[in-house]
Amino acid sequence: MSKLEEQAKKLLEKNTRVIKRGKHIYRFSVPSGTVYPFQWFWDSCFHAIVWAKLGEYKRAKEELQALVLWQKGDGFIPHVIFWDRKHGSRSWRSWHKLQSKGYLTWLNPLAKAKITAEIQPPIIAQAVEKIWEQDKDITFVHKMLFPLYRYYKNLLETRSVHKDGLISIICQYESGIDYSPAYDSAIAYDSDKNKPADKVRRITFLNKLFNYNLKLIFTFGRFQTKDVLVNSVFIQGLFSLVHLAGLCSNIEIEKWAREQAQVALKSLTSKCYDKESGLFWNLDGKKQTPSKVKTILSLMPLIIKELPREIADKMVIDHLINGDEFLTPHMIPSVAKNEKTFNPKSNDKDRSGIWRGPLSMNTNWFLVDGLRQHGYGDLADQIARKSKKLVEQYGFNEFYNPLTGEPVGADEFGWATLVIDM
Repeated sequence: MSKLEEQAKKLLEKNTRVIKRGKHIYRFSVPSGTVYPFQWFWDSCFHAIVWAKLGEYKRAKEELQALVLWQKGDGFIPHVIFWDRKHGSRSWRSWHKLQSKGYLTWLNPLAKAKITAEIQPPIIAQAVEKIWEQDKDITFVHKMLFPLYRYYKNLLETRSVHKDGLISIICQYESGIDYSPAYDSAIAYDSDKNKPADKVRRITFLNKLFNYNLKLIFTFGRFQTKDVLVNSVFIQGLFSLVHLAGLCSNIEIEKWAREQAQVALKSLTSKCYDKESGLFWNLDGKKQTPSKVKTILSLMPLIIKELPREIADKMVIDHLINGDEFLTPHMIPSVAKNEKTFNPKSNDKDRSGIWRGPLSMNTNWFLVDGLRQHGYGDLADQIARKSKKLVEQYGFNEFYNPLTGEPVGADEFGWATLVIDM
């Protein structure tokens, strides 16, 4: 085990929480012991991938099992689970309550939320696939297959507003890249008058008034976006589900997942891809208006192996290695350098400045893998080397300044351990 792997293991162990429920014991790693003391969906998927890379297969599976435990009857899995209630807030204004279902819990000053009613990028099938690649435990794949099927099926049934295979988010928090300028137009954000967090809170409040009834939100709500990052991860996840179902000889799920993945990919390339710019844009609102801001999410379809090669080539050549955009001393920034919103060290106290310039190891991990699949192995290796050097110099951080490499955001951050899988 390398020194970096030892450090990654030590951090995930430090961030591990053990919860007893009757005779059962559950374990998961929080993203950050100080800033994020709960279990987050895509963070746990990242942690599971790293645990598997470290050969800690039991811990890898525990991360995902702790998520699936909270799966609802319709297949929904929340984006945050408030296992440790002592850190929960009783205030009706808190995001804990505003992002959760239930009026009684909301208005009761003594009550605390258990789970949120929002999603995060659906990377759980990829996490199961990564664990399988390491330990070849087909029993675990069988155990997870139906929960995965129910989860992805629920996303399509409840969030494919136009029945085109693409899913929509109801708040930018669901994308995982909270305050990216890619959402500024969707929330009518004006940097001279307010912060993006102020706008998002109003949207969250309205969603709460609808009690997270998706039909009402998509009809009367103020925010709905076909998010490129979320749908890229969704499509990749469906193709992972194809593989997992094949391993289990489940022809029905394999066929369903393949058909849905192909439909969604066709829609992503026909609706979100801009041939002129060579980038993918979010589609905002009922009119599906393109949000033409060059951010990391515009590059995310590179993670899809089945993406047409000519599209991948244009994205890499015209943008990723463009010195005016995403080619920085420390790659890959969350916003292109030539965007007016680019801020390489953004990090306000209320965290409303995150994802507006600094680079993150989770998106680097996604794109390193995607670049290798499309034949850009040398570029992927270059990004991986630079990512590891940043971690070796500054530790496992939430973000890094793409110009100087300096750490930004929370320290001792779990998803930064993904560098060992690059």
